[in-house]
Amino acid sequence: MAKVGGEVDAFCTRCQLLLAHTVIAMIGAVPVKVECNTCRTVHRFRGASTTPARTSRPRQPAVSFEEMLATRTSPARRYAITDFFAKDDVVDHPTFGRGFVSEVKVPGKVEVTFRGGVKTLVHGRH
Repeated sequence: MAKVGGEVDAFCTRCQLLLAHTVIAMIGAVPVKVECNTCRTVHRFRGASTTPARTSRPRQPAVSFEEMLATRTSPARRYAITDFFAKDDVVDHPTFGRGFVSEVKVPGKVEVTFRGGVKTLVHGRH
């Protein structure tokens, strides 16, 4: 059963994927507002069986975190602040678990997608 502060699977309007969301507001037993745990966008709840409102372009099937991670071919490397990481590198973090580099940001920072969300990590420090 969903509750405020709890997690539900919902369609994210920004990521265009079925992902875990945190419930922000409910009416009765139904979530009405949620926050995507991946991109942090707050939007109205669209359940797993609900299709997005826009129908002008064909939808690609939702991709799970495991499927996204499986497409990365590099071997997993333990995260260390002194190592350098590139886009699509697989990272094993002691707190967040296994994830992959989704973006290299300003020098010294990378955005890593983990099961629980996207985190900005420092890299290449000596």
